[in-house]
Amino acid sequence: MKPLQRTIQKPVEFTGVGVNVGREVTLRLVPGTPGGGVVFIRTDLPGSPRIAADPQHVVPKLRRTVLRQGEAEVQMTEHVLAAVSGLDIDNLIIELKGPELPACDGSARTFAKLLNEAGIVEQEQPRTCLTVREPVTVADEGSTLTALPSTGGITISYTLEYPHMSLPSQHFEIRLSPATFLSELAPARTFVFQREAPALLASGLGRGASLENTLVLRDDGTPVYGQLRFPDEFARHKVVDLLGDLRLLGSGLSLRLVAERTGHAQNFQLIAKLRESLVELPPHP
Repeated sequence: MKPLQRTIQKPVEFTGVGVNVGREVTLRLVPGTPGGGVVFIRTDLPGSPRIAADPQHVVPKLRRTVLRQGEAEVQMTEHVLAAVSGLDIDNLIIELKGPELPACDGSARTFAKLLNEAGIVEQEQPRTCLTVREPVTVADEGSTLTALPSTGGITISYTLEYPHMSLPSQHFEIRLSPATFLSELAPARTFVFQREAPALLASGLGRGASLENTLVLRDDGTPVYGQLRFPDEFARHKVVDLLGDLRLLGSGLSLRLVAERTGHAQNFQLIAKLRESLVELPPHP
């Protein structure tokens, strides 16, 4: 039998500051209809334009995932989409009063808590489960990302390495489930090296950044402020970003992913290839 699709039971709301726009934005998560997927709605714009969370709406931007439909845009979607993926939700409406998701504490934890508070329920429509028949790989300037066939959901192996810095390499592996996402991935925060901050600010990014919503690192990986939540927090957060980007392909994915030194650019390259390679898994007897 095919598993049933899932959504949330009731709407929930959260207000916070966007890390790039630097102003307060309000997020409202609303139950979605079966087969509706994940849809963003810019309720602050005339006509409340809708932007489906799918690859055709991706706009290449530095260090973040941006979706656009016509003149409507929503930035920093990866953390909320990672929470949707991690908690195994198929259908959701994300209403947003502003152009960017709240930064929260730089992790996916707040979004995961909101979804859990809303209650996750099954719907009557079955879910289609997808995988690949053979490995799909992208390689780009020392980075590699491979998707392998699987029948048991998503597993990820990630290696992080910055050859020109004194930060030791990190390796992290996980089999995704709601429990492992909540405990092992959701708390891992976005990070930036202290040496990068001036250039990012000069490019117009990070106007709402603070030491409370961004992990600022010295070259050796030690935080300028506060403590790490995991010794390998940086690799874990890269997995969060990968999960969020991969969710643009929809729910029901069964893949084994092996990533080395990858980021959003490689994620989108893989997604473009996977769109042509995914096949339906037969239902369990």
